[in-house]
Amino acid sequence: MNHDLRAKIHETIEKNKDSYFDFLKDLVSFDSRIIDAGKTGQEKGIMEYLKKHFAEMGANVDAFAPDNEKICKYPGFNPNHTYEDRENVCAAFLGSGGGKSLIMNGHCDIVTPGDESLWQSPPFECVERAGRYYGRGTTDMKGGVAAAILAVRTLKELEVPLAGDIVIEAVIDEEGGGNGTIACCDRGYRADGAVIMEPTHMAIMPTNRGAFLAQFTVQGKQTHAATKGIGVNAIEKAYKLINALKELESEWLMTKKHPLLQNPTMNIGQISGGSGASVVAESCNVKFDVEFLPSEYDADYKLVPVKPEDIKKEVQDRITLACMGDSWLKDHPVTIDWYQETLCFETPSEHEFVQTALKSCKRVLPDTALDGLPCGCDGAPLANIGKMPVIIMGPGDLDCLHITDESMSAEKFYQAIEVYANFIIDWVGISKEKE
Repeated sequence: MNHDLRAKIHETIEKNKDSYFDFLKDLVSFDSRIIDAGKTGQEKGIMEYLKKHFAEMGANVDAFAPDNEKICKYPGFNPNHTYEDRENVCAAFLGSGGGKSLIMNGHCDIVTPGDESLWQSPPFECVERAGRYYGRGTTDMKGGVAAAILAVRTLKELEVPLAGDIVIEAVIDEEGGGNGTIACCDRGYRADGAVIMEPTHMAIMPTNRGAFLAQFTVQGKQTHAATKGIGVNAIEKAYKLINALKELESEWLMTKKHPLLQNPTMNIGQISGGSGASVVAESCNVKFDVEFLPSEYDADYKLVPVKPEDIKKEVQDRITLACMGDSWLKDHPVTIDWYQETLCFETPSEHEFVQTALKSCKRVLPDTALDGLPCGCDGAPLANIGKMPVIIMGPGDLDCLHITDESMSAEKFYQAIEVYANFIIDWVGISKEKE
């Protein structure tokens, strides 16, 4: 593709910045949060908006809700989610033929903004301050979704005749574990490569850590605090198990290594139990997160795949061992409930898809590097079910995930549009060479 076309792409983006920002503001304005860890959600409004927008762009639009009976067979499926008024929207832009195909996948659900009074500006109003765009979803990941759509709009405005097909998958329920993208795979969507527009500050990430969300409940024996000696405090017993998990995490930090990813971690996220200060707690529930690797170095310093079920067993075994060391817990053993999972994926760094993306990105951002995503995302079903090479590449910032006053760099947003447009023509090709 010649230099003139790439220059026109840049010029078109510069010319349209105001309208492109307006589009981002529209997406952020929708309160599309998941509820109860994705068991339900409020994605309807934004999906109806995108459905109309894609149709106006001339796409073949496919809107459908996940079917639990169909997708429960796949790894990474999260049960007990409902999908009334919750639809994925897939937009297919068909090329003339002869080129490679591309899926661009992004989730439109968000997490709760929390206490809105703590935000400097309303979370569902996208505003600019000091070169950054603020609002819930700017980083995670409506900014990436908007950039991908606007990249296609830019190419359509320039009437670039693409050879291969592009499918933009706007999905639901990623924050709940990924059933939306699993449903896309079940529906038959496949391509020669897939991009996840999760926030990477435009680094290219061909792999991610997986995540399990889990919980356990410790049963105690309730009594008055004045006679605590005849009771059993479930909260205090839970601390013993938490310490066992933290010891396991420390071992992982020393022994489990990957060239692009942080070591596996555990986070104790929620503790609830007891009924009052003067009452020995009868029960205690602990919710925690396990972040794990797709592969790790063995004793010979060779990368070997990690089986998710082995991670679960390792954690459960450590809890069981801790229970065996306590007379009460030995008689009242604790079982872990694994209630949500997001699996790993890994595309070899030397793969043509990764290297093409790296070349395209460096046209705009010369210092682009390869890295790994430290958390779960929708890359796993695309790679593991769809059998596609996958990368993660988006304009947001990892340190802005799920925070109050979530934001992303305005400059990175427009750079992302340009990178995506360049990558599209590099990967899917054009039907009439303009070299």
